[in-house]
Amino acid sequence: MKHTVRKVLVMYGSSAVTILLGFLISIFNSRILGPEKFGDFKFIETVARLISSIVSVGLFISLTRLVALTDNKEKIKKYLGLFTSIFIMVSIIGIILFVIFSYVEPLFFQHSLGSTMRRYFFIIMAIVGNLALLEILKGMHKIYILALISVLPYLFYLILGNFFDEFLTLDLEFVLFLYYGLLLIVEIIIIIWLKPNFKFGKSILQELRKENKSNGRPIYYGSLAGVATTHIAGMSISYFLDNKLVGFYMLALTICSPLLVVPSVLGTTFFKEFVNMKFIPKKVFLFTLAFTGIALLIFYSLIDYVIALFYTQSFMPVAEIAKFLIIGFIFHGFGDLINRFLGAKGKGKLLRNAAFLVGIVNIVGYTVLIKLFDVNGAIITKILASCLYLSVMLFYYNNFIKKTQYV
Repeated sequence: MKHTVRKVLVMYGSSAVTILLGFLISIFNSRILGPEKFGDFKFIETVARLISSIVSVGLFISLTRLVALTDNKEKIKKYLGLFTSIFIMVSIIGIILFVIFSYVEPLFFQHSLGSTMRRYFFIIMAIVGNLALLEILKGMHKIYILALISVLPYLFYLILGNFFDEFLTLDLEFVLFLYYGLLLIVEIIIIIWLKPNFKFGKSILQELRKENKSNGRPIYYGSLAGVATTHIAGMSISYFLDNKLVGFYMLALTICSPLLVVPSVLGTTFFKEFVNMKFIPKKVFLFTLAFTGIALLIFYSLIDYVIALFYTQSFMPVAEIAKFLIIGFIFHGFGDLINRFLGAKGKGKLLRNAAFLVGIVNIVGYTVLIKLFDVNGAIITKILASCLYLSVMLFYYNNFIKKTQYV
């Protein structure tokens, strides 16, 4: 029990540091780039994250659960060998799609970012690696390494970015190169440190194929519908409005994201334990509710002051967007906690179905509503989708509890 509590505290500590670093990085990037170029940065990032979400086909999710189900160290090393091989292949596919998009982009958008995207194609590998490592380390219960990968690259970026800012005129390309270059370097070091065994053989491949068919792939399809479709917002805002508003909306998302920390950390820390639990402990729900309530009060008290002080008056529209977006983040956070529990139970098809419903709301809202109501359409969509997500998660969770309480 003490060991688990210590890991929870480590994850919360690293999450607090990550939030602080993310806050400082957003300030740094917005100041050196300005509203327009900051919007360009967020647009490129949105496209890269959408493609990275598409190419994994659920394999990292499946490997995460397979790792969580075994304590055999040698077998885990083989899983890691397979994980690394898939990471390389998936990254290559993602890079190809990213480059193709860079040539198509000028046909649909009013900016010329295609050449920049081609020069910094490696950001796809960095994003894929980040998503994949956060998954596999969760399954291995490597909480301390999870904490490191959540902090180190961003700390290095801030230190080096401020150092170079003293001597150079920094621009969009510098941000892309340093930010994602450091992230990729840290990921490669961690993978090497994990010492993957590439002699995994057919039996490991068959296990992965079976797990991916029953659990990973359904969750992946759900992820495409529920998570990847959220990236449509940035592209739609860019298409119907401009990249300046893309930057405002994405910055508001960044500022609101700390509200997801409490349920996310608990879900990650207890993921391995959830495999054998019959239900989520009541104290986990109560702690999440109490901490989220306190965080919400602090948020509304400080948001205007924080934007004016750290981001300058030119970014004040972000505060108004964030005041409404935060409602959606609260709903989504509680839904994520239940999602982790059901995912540990192998209920991939349920998670897929829930995500499909959310995806429908996202697709309709981030196209039709943005066209009709500008950026307000994106805000409405986020709240509606998150509310639906929590409702469906609660429905599935209650059904699961009813079916298993007498087993």
